[in-house]
This record gives sequence, structure tokens and C-alpha cells, in this order.
Amino acid sequence: MMRKTVLSTLICTLAMGLALPAAAKPTGSVALVLGVKGSPFYQALQCGAQEKAKQAGLSLTVFAPDQFAADSQIPVVNAVTATQPAVAAIVPTDMQALVAPMKQLAARGAKVLTVDQTLHDTSFLATQIITDNEQGGKMAAQAMNRLLNGKGKVLVITQPPGSAAQDARERGFAEQIKAYPGITYLGPQYQSDDPQKAAEIVTSALSAHPDLAGVFSTNDQGAIGAITGLRQAGAVKRVRLVAYDAATAEVNALKNGTIDVLIAQNPKQEGEAVVNIAVQLLAGKTVAKTTLTDIVAIAANEPEKADRYEYKADCL
Repeated sequence: MMRKTVLSTLICTLAMGLALPAAAKPTGSVALVLGVKGSPFYQALQCGAQEKAKQAGLSLTVFAPDQFAADSQIPVVNAVTATQPAVAAIVPTDMQALVAPMKQLAARGAKVLTVDQTLHDTSFLATQIITDNEQGGKMAAQAMNRLLNGKGKVLVITQPPGSAAQDARERGFAEQIKAYPGITYLGPQYQSDDPQKAAEIVTSALSAHPDLAGVFSTNDQGAIGAITGLRQAGAVKRVRLVAYDAATAEVNALKNGTIDVLIAQNPKQEGEAVVNIAVQLLAGKTVAKTTLTDIVAIAANEPEKADRYEYKADCL
């Protein structure tokens, strides 16, 4: 898995291209297809892209499916294809199922890039803007080991296989947790962005393993459901909780001690990178095949850091 590159240098370089005279502003429409409506992460990503597009004088249209699922997103991508954008940035909800419709979009002349998630086949992409999700999973395992002093049973709540980012987070966690022989990994369980299902997973796991010591959720919806399950079982703070993302509900839970550690991305940075790269593509320039964005671990005693990385949809 690739390790973090110096994105700030790239963004600074790209940003220089935005200081253009009025006559040289980029021309051509840009479409941004998010993973799902209503997600704090994707709303923050949208805000980052819209703010940067306004600065660049770029025409940006945002779309999103009702569910984080291929069958919900493919019709949205097909509709975008019909509008013939010059550049299309897409959060693919499935790394296999979205290949064909996105290839069709590229065949119609659009420069296609992925953001946040990626595809099994990246050969036709202009670039992919991603976080090192496998490294994020490893960071979660390291945090869990510290919280448990190297002993106990843990499980992961994640998405069903098919999401490149979620798969990588679980894979990184599973690989790193092997380094701690005193920790027993019970494996992943799947919640499909359903907090109620995540709550049921936690209560069932505690019924089968009363000595469950830790839970790692690979996204905010799983974390919210895990908190509910721990409350229902009277196990809040006894079972340590590490969670991906920094949605407002998660930041609040970190501050009150319900969540012990957050693994946070920077969705606004991802949105800004979409527009920075779109400007370069519209100018006929070649861009790097991969752009890696920030990922950080935030402990419960770091409220200011949590505030800094909180996913805020402040443009909506």
C-alpha cells in the first residue's frame, strides 16, 4: 500500500494555477458525484469543492445517490454522462460495479477521476484522490492495542466487501493486530451504513463474548450504532471504541468519553483537490496518477484537534 505523499506541496502548486487573469479562467463543466446524500463526510467534501470552484471561477455541479450502494449510484452516474461534463469526479460506491458506467463516461470525452474511494480498474482514470485507508486501519489497531494494554477480544464493524476504502481499513486493522499476541481478533461484521444493524452487532457480540474488550468501526454510521449497542448493554467505557471519521456526533462522543480514539480524514481537502486537479485537466495538463490526503489519529484528550478535523458542512 502506498504511503502518504506530500499533498500540501501538490495543492500549493495547483493552487498557483488558480491565480489566473479573468480571460484565462478555466472553461468546461465539472461534475462531482458523492457517495451518498446526507453524509457529514461527503457534505464537507462538497463544501471544500464548492469553495475552491468559486475561487477558480469554475462551473461545478454536485450529485449524490440516496444510498451508498452501486444500484443507487449507477443511475446517477448515467445521468451525469448524459450531461457530458468536461471533468467528472466520482466517489465509487463499489470498486467493481462502477467500472463500466464510469468507463462509458470517459468514452464520452470526460476526464474521470475518483475521490475518497477508488476502482479495481484505474487504467482509464485521470487520477485518484484517496486517503491511505490501509494505514488508517493500522493506526486504529495501534490505538486499540494501547487502550487495551495488549490484551482482550476485539471486533470490527464495517461495510460489506466491495467498498475499496472500507475493505482497506479492515485489512490494515487485521494485519496490524497480528503484532499483538495478547489481542484476539474476532473478525469483521457488516452493517451497510445502518446504525441499527451496528447496534445489533454489538449487543450480539457481547452476548456471545461477555469479555469483549474493543470495537473498531470503519465509518461514522457504524460508530453511532456501536455507541447505541454499548449503551443498551451497559458496556460504555468498559468496551473501548475506536472509530473512523470525525462527524459531529463522533466528535461529541470523543469529548464525553464514549469514543476513545478517532481516525479522521480531511474531506474538505479532498474536495479542494478535486477542483485543483480539474483546473489542471481543463488546461490540458497531465496530473499525478494518485493524490493522497491527510489522515490523523485523535485521542480523547485532544479536543482542539478534534474540532480542527470535525466534518463540517458549513456551506449548506
